[in-house]
Amino acid sequence: MKKRLHQIFNSIIILLLLAGCNNNPGWLTPDQADKEIDRIISQIQEPNIPNRTINIIEFSGLEPDADGSTDFHPYIQQAIDSLEKMGGGWLHLAHTDGITHWLRYTETYQVCGSINLKSNTGLLIDRSVRLFFPFDPVSYLDNGEGVLNRYEGTTIFSFAPLIRSFNQKNIAIKSNGTNGSLPVIDGDGEKWQRWMWEGEMNREARGLKHSYQLLKDVNNADVPIRERVYTDPENDFFRPETMQFYLCENMLVDGIKIRNSPFWCVGLVFSNSAIFRNMEFDAYNVNNDGIDPESSRNVLIENVVFGNHDDNVAIKAGRDKEGRDGALVEGTILENIESEYIRDGRITGCTENIVIRNNHFSGHYAICIGSEMSGSVRNVYAVDNVSVGSVNMGVFLKSSRLRGGIIENVYVRGLHLNNVKNEVIAMIPNYDKADDKPYVPEFRNIHIEDVSCNSAGRGIFIHGWAEKPVKDVFLRNLTLNGIEDEKYLQVKQVLNVVLRNVLLNGKKYDKEISNVLEDAAPPVVI
Repeated sequence: MKKRLHQIFNSIIILLLLAGCNNNPGWLTPDQADKEIDRIISQIQEPNIPNRTINIIEFSGLEPDADGSTDFHPYIQQAIDSLEKMGGGWLHLAHTDGITHWLRYTETYQVCGSINLKSNTGLLIDRSVRLFFPFDPVSYLDNGEGVLNRYEGTTIFSFAPLIRSFNQKNIAIKSNGTNGSLPVIDGDGEKWQRWMWEGEMNREARGLKHSYQLLKDVNNADVPIRERVYTDPENDFFRPETMQFYLCENMLVDGIKIRNSPFWCVGLVFSNSAIFRNMEFDAYNVNNDGIDPESSRNVLIENVVFGNHDDNVAIKAGRDKEGRDGALVEGTILENIESEYIRDGRITGCTENIVIRNNHFSGHYAICIGSEMSGSVRNVYAVDNVSVGSVNMGVFLKSSRLRGGIIENVYVRGLHLNNVKNEVIAMIPNYDKADDKPYVPEFRNIHIEDVSCNSAGRGIFIHGWAEKPVKDVFLRNLTLNGIEDEKYLQVKQVLNVVLRNVLLNGKKYDKEISNVLEDAAPPVVI
């Protein structure tokens, strides 16, 4: 009894100390949020691409067909390089029917290798055109050498994204015309998936670490980037992203459908000023995240129909040591580049100023921050989004004591969900149960209002750490119905969680919760 009283006393002291340090930012009004959204959008520039066009059919002397029997890759890259020398312009991937016919059959351009976009250039893709990137790891090695990219928060040289750009400005991928289906980028992802699974089982049979564990190890061991070279198709099983923009500025992807992706669909890394709009995803291979802004800023995601076997929007900022402290760039193409993300010979950075609006979610997690967020994430605004089908979670903030980092200034308004398989709202800074690691993440200043769902497995789950509680969470006007788990609201290690007009299976909550106890204590279930 004496020991228990001592523990309670210590917990109260911690609570009082934390309360004294809490500069409560208070409720963020819709008007204030809209002003912040306007501020962010004012800093985003659409790419300025000269009014010059190369028609790939005229340039190559070849035509696409239904089966994609011709490899257009060399002609596409030659045309892009020619446009760059002329000062920029559009590469038109044309449909042979033009843009006027009411009925249009799909025509396929086979592309055996990575498309490397240059400054002031764009792909203009006719409707009912499909770009098919067939599985062949060697074709994505850029003349046998690995391409610099970031893979799950760790920078490496490996297989190139299907479409990529490095250290460029003013880049676009747009649909052309109004008749026919959206242009499709097909990554032959099922074959990449099989290659990866079979390869990893082979590594395991040989007593080798899985490739993803190898990356974690080189990251935390601070191995210089120049030594992170993984280009053996028989040994290194790193699936390429469909698109990745690395150290770029002013990007636009508009009116494109991504299907059958090998890995993450759209990655934005160390970049500034990007718009992703009017897109569609049919990407249900493993790890087919939709759009992943990572260590980047000023991003608009709008009018997108997601369908992903993983996070729909996944906001990230690097993994573990690389995310926190940066990776060593000496001896690589990064060494002589001037960038806000490269300081003292290391590259890393936070993610900030993200607007997510008027989207339709379907798949695993609708709006996700983490888990690779060691470089920190701030200023995320998600408004007027919906899911009429099913998602695993609505809003999911995740990290761990392996990662560290801060998630702050998150605002969600007008999220209307049909069926949520797990939690509608989850904030979990112990995502992988690494309880003994030293890098404690912080979640703070999170505003969620006007959220509804018709059915859910669970309601609201918030679980912080005693050292750094989840802090200043404001939940207002939530109507969550059909929650299966009787524990509608579970809270542990939090400071200043405020509920106003929160209806969980018809039960109304108007209260403030501060619950900072020793870590062994169970969560408060209300």
